[in-house]
Amino acid sequence: MSQKFTLAYAALVGVGGVMGYLKSGSQKSLLAGGLSASLLYYIYTELPGRPVFASSLGLGISAALLGVMGSRFKKSGKVFPAGVVSLVSLIMTGGYLHGIMRAH
Repeated sequence: MSQKFTLAYAALVGVGGVMGYLKSGSQKSLLAGGLSASLLYYIYTELPGRPVFASSLGLGISAALLGVMGSRFKKSGKVFPAGVVSLVSLIMTGGYLHGIMRAH
C-alpha cells in the first residue's frame, strides 16, 4: 500500500475525529479519530521497512473503521463523515490486503 495513501487516510480519520468533537462535542470521536490517525501514521512510517507487518496492522485498523463507520452510515445515511470514511476504509482494506499478498 502506498505510503501517500496511508498518510492521507490518517489525515482524513484525524480530521474526522476533530470535526466530530467540534460539531457535537463528542469526546469519543476525538479519541477514536486521534488514536486511529496515530496508528495509521505509525503504519505510514513502518511501510518501507516492514511492509507485511505494517500492511497487516493497516488491514486490521481499516477493517475496524469500515465496520464501525459502515454501521453508522447505514443507520444515519449521512455521507460525511460515515459514508466517506466507510468508502475510503473499504478501499484501504483492499489495498492493505493486496500489499500483504504481494509480499508473499
